[in-house]
Amino acid sequence: MRSTIRFWMNITGAVLILCGMAFGQLPEMQFKSAQDVPDFFYDMMTVASQDSGLTTFRFFSKIAYDELQFLREDNRYHARYELSVTVFDQHGDQADGRIVQREIWVDSYEETNSRLNFDVAEVSFDLKPAVYELLVGLMDFDSRKTGRRKTRLTVPEYGKDQLEISGIMLADRVLPDSTGRLRGVPNVIGNFADQQESLFLWFEVYDHLGLDSVRVQTRIFSLGGDLIRTAADFYPLEGERTELVIHIPREELGAGRYKLEICIGKGKTAICKVRELTVHWMGMPAYANDLDKAIEQMKYIASGKETKAMKKARGEEKTRLFREFWKEKDPTPATEENEIMEEYYRRVDYANTTFGTFHEGWRSDRGMVYIILGAPNDIERHPFEVDSKPYEIWSYYQYNRQFIFVDQSGFGDYHLISPFWEVLNEIR
Repeated sequence: MRSTIRFWMNITGAVLILCGMAFGQLPEMQFKSAQDVPDFFYDMMTVASQDSGLTTFRFFSKIAYDELQFLREDNRYHARYELSVTVFDQHGDQADGRIVQREIWVDSYEETNSRLNFDVAEVSFDLKPAVYELLVGLMDFDSRKTGRRKTRLTVPEYGKDQLEISGIMLADRVLPDSTGRLRGVPNVIGNFADQQESLFLWFEVYDHLGLDSVRVQTRIFSLGGDLIRTAADFYPLEGERTELVIHIPREELGAGRYKLEICIGKGKTAICKVRELTVHWMGMPAYANDLDKAIEQMKYIASGKETKAMKKARGEEKTRLFREFWKEKDPTPATEENEIMEEYYRRVDYANTTFGTFHEGWRSDRGMVYIILGAPNDIERHPFEVDSKPYEIWSYYQYNRQFIFVDQSGFGDYHLISPFWEVLNEIR
């Protein structure tokens, strides 16, 4: 269970900045995460199915122990949760679904509060190649709290070409199972953890040419397109289906986001797959992948003077200023995590994935209110009112306040039309 009361809004001396104007302190309140639900990560990949005409879709979830409710039983601690994954076709009909129940036992209370220990779950489906919508739910059995995710899923068709590559799993390690097949332990979050020295790429090669070996090239680019590292080698093939594992060392990869490209074959006939990879430095929250971007996103919690100093700094000085700012806000400095920083960037990430339109979601009015006040207790949506633009009403019961957002353009770009900063000054 989350033993720490998260109160990121209770920050003495924090200054809000918008359009160059200071609006005072953030309101003092007890922290509640988004809708007070378990937060989890997920990843997915596809491989060729053993059944002709179908593709196997593999889904992985990862949740930190601190997100779950642990109960003491016989001098140990026990948590249970349920993962549900439902696949809908383009008509909205359910194509498939799975539910798995997980149990976790730990020996110490400290482990129940860890954000470094995770439980990983997997479900898989055989699906027809098509575009689907995926609905994921994770429910803590004891608290009954549920987190949900919705995403788009494209399932490709394998077997059309003479040489193919499956989806790519980023794995913390790769081990043989009871049959001798290599099984990756999914990384899921898509990054190097603090002090983690290496990761692995697990994928399958499908060969219908009868080749003895295949050339595999691995290239790592910065998001700006600069080539950081390249390696190539020939790997033996074991018939029509071969599992391959590529080692990715952290060495020489500084903190930041990268594009990782795997190509099999050579020249114009090469088949390539791409995925992103993140390298964190110690203390960077999982939701923040880029230090410069993370500093820019601090506009709702830091003063213009503070962010300006960070932006002007270079190298280790920039990192030092960033860490010092958040260290001063850490409500539990003796623990391994900084709850305020983690929650702030989790809200930024949620705003980006939920409210983005022509600009990043954290810059939008809904994103701003969400980041500052957290999830509303209730949202009234009115997308098709006669004689009215689409609008939403967000209610915060603890403040007895409502905020109205209107989509003037009709393209999902909602703007706040009710007072906010005056209300913020009243409730802080």
